[in-house]
Amino acid sequence: MDAELKKLLSTTDQASPTRACFLLRVRPECLTEYVQVHQHVWDDMRQALSDAGWRNYSLFLDVATGTCVGYFEADDTSAAQEAMAATEVNTRWQAAMARYFVQPEGGTAQILPQYFHLP
Repeated sequence: MDAELKKLLSTTDQASPTRACFLLRVRPECLTEYVQVHQHVWDDMRQALSDAGWRNYSLFLDVATGTCVGYFEADDTSAAQEAMAATEVNTRWQAAMARYFVQPEGGTAQILPQYFHLP
């Protein structure tokens, strides 16, 4: 990313501490199973997300590319991500999900910067 764009994205007043969007890449041969698993997310995982402050959490999938787009809101998305990362259930969930993701990124999400918002 060029320096000008990086500076613009880091200084825009359109960014939000309460909304976050991220990308993951799912292995093409695992798409069906990956979606099926998400139809039955563990109750303790759902509770941990809520307890960490995640709300309006959604996942979207581009089947053609295996790109998964995630979106959630929180009072402070950085704090909510840190709180979730510190939970035991998240460690177990991430370990179970790692096999579905394209390597080398694995299950590491690419956080997307927000540069425009129309309330």
